[in-house]
Amino acid sequence: MSFKKKRIKSSNKKKFLKKTLTWIRSKRTALVTLAIVLTSIFAVRAMVLGTGVFSNNGASLLSIMPLKQDDFGHTNILFLGVAGDNEEGGNLSDSIMVISINPKNPAASFLSVPRDLFISSDVGDRKINEIYALARHKGGDKKGLETVKKAMTKFTGVDIHYAAVIRFSVFEEVVDALDGVDIFVPQGIQDPFYPADNYAYQTFIVRKGMNHFDGKTALKYARSRKTTSDYDRANRQQDLLMAMRKKAVDQGVLTDMEKLKRFYQIFKKNINTDIGIPQLISLAKVAVTIDYKNSVTAVLNDNPSTKDGFLYTPAREFYGGQFVLLPENFRDTQLYMRLVLGKPHILLENAQISVLNGSMTQGLAKKTAIRLRRFGFHVIETGNYDTSKPVFRTFINNQSGDKTYATAKMLSEILEAELVAPIETEDRGDLLSDEDLIDIQIVLGTS
Repeated sequence: MSFKKKRIKSSNKKKFLKKTLTWIRSKRTALVTLAIVLTSIFAVRAMVLGTGVFSNNGASLLSIMPLKQDDFGHTNILFLGVAGDNEEGGNLSDSIMVISINPKNPAASFLSVPRDLFISSDVGDRKINEIYALARHKGGDKKGLETVKKAMTKFTGVDIHYAAVIRFSVFEEVVDALDGVDIFVPQGIQDPFYPADNYAYQTFIVRKGMNHFDGKTALKYARSRKTTSDYDRANRQQDLLMAMRKKAVDQGVLTDMEKLKRFYQIFKKNINTDIGIPQLISLAKVAVTIDYKNSVTAVLNDNPSTKDGFLYTPAREFYGGQFVLLPENFRDTQLYMRLVLGKPHILLENAQISVLNGSMTQGLAKKTAIRLRRFGFHVIETGNYDTSKPVFRTFINNQSGDKTYATAKMLSEILEAELVAPIETEDRGDLLSDEDLIDIQIVLGTS
C-alpha cells in the first residue's frame, strides 16, 4: 500500500498509527536478535516492509530517528552471548563481540574479545565476562547493558551505542529453522570435555573440511573450547554467523513472512537489548546495502607474533589466582581497536610495506615488523637502510600516492613518524624490481 496514493481518513490515522506501532513493538525482540544472528539488521526492513509502514518510494509513516554515531560516523553495537538463566553462571558472557556499522558507506567490522580480558568497570576491575551479570544482578537488565557498554567504551576508546544479550540456544534453533548450515572447518576438533547433563561430559568430534551442521552440532561448534582456545572459538562463532546469514539469503528468508514469523517465536525468548524501534528501522535501511565481502574481522589474542596479538597473561598471584588477560601495550591495543572499528578501509588497502633500519640499532626492523603485523599490516620486507650515518628521525615514504595514503597516515600515527613526499628513484624501464612491489617504505631512525 502506498500512503502517497491512498489517503487515510483523519479519524482513522491515530488508530492506524497505534496499530502499526503495536505490531512493530511486539516484533522488536525478534528483529534485533535476527540482526545479531545473521550479522546484519537487514531482516528488520523486510519485516517492516511487509506491514506497509514504508511506501514504495521509501516514505515512512514513522519518523526515522538518526542512529547514534561515533567520531568516525559509525554505529557500534555490543553483542554478548550467554547460556541463560536456567544454567549455572548463565548470565556470564561467554562471547563478546562488537559490530561497527558505517551508515554512509555501508560496511561492517567485527571485533571479538576474550572473556578473560581484565578491564575496569562500575562494578569493579574484573574479567569482562562478569560485568553484565553482576550489574544486572544489582540493577536489572537495563543497568546490566548500561554498565557493560560503558566499560567497553572506556576499553576500546570507541563509543558503544547499543547492546544486545543473546542466549546461545538461539544458535541451535535458528540453524535448524534454516535446515542446517554449511561451514568449512579449518582444523578438526576432538573435545572430550563438552558439557553434558548433570555436570557430566560428552565427546564432541568434528572433522576438518566442509561440514553440514544441524542446530545441535552448530551450537557445540560455537561453544567448544577445552581442546582449542577462546580465540579459536571466537573465530568459529564469526564463521558460523556468516554461514547463517548466507543460508538465510539463499533460502529467501527475508521475503518469506512465514519463516520470519517462525524466527520471531525463537527470538522472543532469547534477547535483552536497548535498541529501540526507530533505531531498528534506521539500521534496517543501512544494513540491506552492506557488502560483507569487505568486512574486517579481528579477535584479540595473546600471541604476539600474529595479527591481533596485543594481550598477555600476567602472574596469577596479582589477580587472586585467576587466569586473566591484559593489553601488553594499551596505546597500541586501543589504536588497533579504533583501526578495526573506525577505519577498516585502511586494512582493506592491503598496502605492501618495507621496514628498513636506519638507526643502526640491531634488530629494530624485525621488532617493528612484528609490531605492525599485529595490526594486520602486510610487511613483506625488512632490512638495513643504505646510509653511512644513523637516521635521526623515523620517516615514512608513501610510494603509491593516494592508493595507500590512508595506510601511510595511520602508520605515521602508530610509529609517531614523519610522512614525507615520495623519494624519486631512477627509471628502470620495463624491469620489475623488489622496490616496485613496495607501496610504503618505513625508514627507522634513532628517535
